[in-house]
Amino acid sequence: MGDRVSLCHFVDRGRSGCGYRRYALRIKGRKAMTLIGWLSVAAGGMVGSVLRYLISAKLNRQGGFPAGTFAVNVAGAFLAGVFSGLAAGSPMHGFVVYGMLGALTTFSTWNAEILMMWQDGRRTAAVLYAGSTLLLGIISYMIPFIYVSS
Repeated sequence: MGDRVSLCHFVDRGRSGCGYRRYALRIKGRKAMTLIGWLSVAAGGMVGSVLRYLISAKLNRQGGFPAGTFAVNVAGAFLAGVFSGLAAGSPMHGFVVYGMLGALTTFSTWNAEILMMWQDGRRTAAVLYAGSTLLLGIISYMIPFIYVSS
């Protein structure tokens, strides 16, 4: 896996003193992520992707402003700021921020919608959509992160 990433296993002695194997993916310079951490991120991703589908299906209109994608991206950035400020390093951080909110927000759909708007001749709308999502996304992440982590 290269010199930066390695798969490690080690024996952990729990409260009972019995040893069991734990596997972790270790990235050079970072803490190892255990199997529970990986499963937590995956479970959060499942929840977030279903939520994104439901919200986008409800709010997006054919040929109109992609309100569902806009809403999940800005709300996701806000919630990521809140949880990153409050729970960074906790087991729930991986589930909520990397899993659920990572799947809820969508960079690829955002890019595709901008391109479709551009190709449909709605260039002003495409630029406004791109700019407003970037600006509000950054602000929506920064304000709660700064507020809750101070």
